[in-house]
Amino acid sequence: MASLVHAALTMRKTVRASFGLLVCFVFALVPLLGVFRTSSPGPVAIGVEHVVVGLAWAAWLVWRGSQRLRRDEQAVSGVTHRERLALELELGVLLIAGVHAIVQATGGIEGPVYAMVYVLVAFIAAFAAAPIGAILVLVAIAYEALVWLTTERSVSIERLAIHGVFIAFFGVLNLVFTRVEIARVRERSRKERDEERARVEADVRLFRLVGAPSVESTEGSGDKVVRSSVDEVRDSLFHVLDLLKKTLDLHTCILLFAGEDKRLRIIEMATDSDDVDEGPFEVGAGAVGAVATRGVVMNLENLKSGYRGLCYYREGTSQARSFLGVPVVEQGQLRGALCADRLDGRPFTAREEEILKSAVGQVLRGIQNERVFVQLERSKREQGQLFKASRELGAALTEDEVLDAGLSAAAALARFDFAAVTFFDAEKRLHSVRTARGTGADVVRGTSFKDNHSLAAMVVKNKHYLPYKGELDPKQVLFTAKTPLPAMRSALVIPLIVREGAMGTLVVGAERASAFGDSVRSALQVLGNQLAIALSNARAVKRLEEMATTDGLTGCLNKRAFLEELEAKIRSAQRFQKKVSLIVTDIDFFKSVNDTYGHATGDVVIKELGAILMRVKRETDRVARFGGEEFCVLCEETDTEGATLLAERVREELGKTVFQTELGKLRVAASLGVATFPEDASSSAGLFEITDKALYAAKHSGRDRVCTAKDV
Repeated sequence: MASLVHAALTMRKTVRASFGLLVCFVFALVPLLGVFRTSSPGPVAIGVEHVVVGLAWAAWLVWRGSQRLRRDEQAVSGVTHRERLALELELGVLLIAGVHAIVQATGGIEGPVYAMVYVLVAFIAAFAAAPIGAILVLVAIAYEALVWLTTERSVSIERLAIHGVFIAFFGVLNLVFTRVEIARVRERSRKERDEERARVEADVRLFRLVGAPSVESTEGSGDKVVRSSVDEVRDSLFHVLDLLKKTLDLHTCILLFAGEDKRLRIIEMATDSDDVDEGPFEVGAGAVGAVATRGVVMNLENLKSGYRGLCYYREGTSQARSFLGVPVVEQGQLRGALCADRLDGRPFTAREEEILKSAVGQVLRGIQNERVFVQLERSKREQGQLFKASRELGAALTEDEVLDAGLSAAAALARFDFAAVTFFDAEKRLHSVRTARGTGADVVRGTSFKDNHSLAAMVVKNKHYLPYKGELDPKQVLFTAKTPLPAMRSALVIPLIVREGAMGTLVVGAERASAFGDSVRSALQVLGNQLAIALSNARAVKRLEEMATTDGLTGCLNKRAFLEELEAKIRSAQRFQKKVSLIVTDIDFFKSVNDTYGHATGDVVIKELGAILMRVKRETDRVARFGGEEFCVLCEETDTEGATLLAERVREELGKTVFQTELGKLRVAASLGVATFPEDASSSAGLFEITDKALYAAKHSGRDRVCTAKDV
């Protein structure tokens, strides 16, 4: 019955998936049947059947086209790439059939509108997905050959061959050149994005927006915050410089900062000149260099035309007659110069010099305010991510759920190429990679290594993150020298500390340098603490579950858990018409064992019987200690004969076991009862009752044997 239901569902799914292709085939068949063909020259007389077919074709094309657009939007929601390509192929065939219907209705292959076929092929080749575009060009050639065979045999085969060549020519031409143009546009866009990213990164460093994550490592709102902050600083600086230019009647007012390469770069300017050089400029260049390197105020007048001391003009183009430059000093460190010049030769007064110095303070305050804003935004973003991580870690109950939530949170806080969580077994002094993500994760996941001098082992010992500043030295080893990890320039190993002990590590690595700065490290350390607590809680939950369902002496299921398992298996067997067998075993003369050898020896015997049962059972079988020396084995999809074979093996294994005691060697035997659902009972309670009777039948008939329900 189950197989029939499964087959029906599979057939239904196949029909639904193929329905679109079936309708497409029907529409493609219409021109081949000559529905739009006329025997006389000129256009076909449009009848009701033509209107109906045309409207149905248009409606179906619009509906399937809208589905194609929706599936593009839902690409991340489970719609497969193969399904989207199949729909695109269907739309292409519909268009080819539709155009041939129009061609057929207006005179056929030799008619005046046949060129529409070339236009359609060019369109399909240009805009369809790469494999589908080439396939549809071949479909167009094959379809025209079918049209010729069915309705256009009057056209010469030479003419048909010429059509095929032109179809292939239009298709290949648009396929190649359009792809090349798309690739060129994408490459140009990529370069523009890279240049914009580099510019913003340079501005972030120049303005020392240290609280901002790098543009490369941000996504979504983080990226927008960085760019917005840089733009805000530049707008503020331009407003100050433009105000100075208008107030002091200047020709150029320009702000230059020294970069990491010790060269001056233009930060912002307000000018009437077209001869300003883009830079960068050597720090010691002319009057501007003197202001920026020595921190002195330079007030020059009566400058000659073409004066080279103003490096921000192209060589020989300066027309400034007077110049004023004041140093930009932030927290005692010389950052650059604020410069102003005039063309009319009026010298700068002491009052104007003070105004320019005050403007420097305004410039620095604007930058500092933006730093505070960026720092607050970064903290807000990190706190939001950590709060989300805390909530998800708190909701996770198993180790796997905790690890998945932890690595997802790490990915939100830092962009890494590789991440892993390692566990440390203090008793065995053994480390293991419990889970991993990124490049090489599949190879590394599950590997173990002894307590060595690797970064992971040292972090567990010292309970302190490594390496220093997150820069990975080529000589340093994360796990072992033989572990196949990708080449990484940055890494961070965070200890997972619970109650003053390290249970393992959180490891992140990146191929780029300086990937994990101070702000990222502090956030990952907080995450590491949360991850360690969540893992500890998951282990505690697992232990509680085991205590609630497992017998403490033998490790088998306890009575309550076994009865629940029995009920579930019986319900499943009833639904799918399967068999379930139950084995009940009891150690013979166990009271005399306790009385003679003591309860400690009795526990050893019980434990050994449990071990034998766990050892000989199948993977799907369930073993439980039902009470005292009585055990039960639940065998799914097993008849009486199979369960009896298992029971006999258990009896033989126990009989061969010799226990060493203070009073000498001890051997014990067991009696076992077997019954099967639904042959011997119609319910779980009935199955247990009849199996128990079979056990007593084994005891009453001499012990050390197996009896079934038939022996009762």
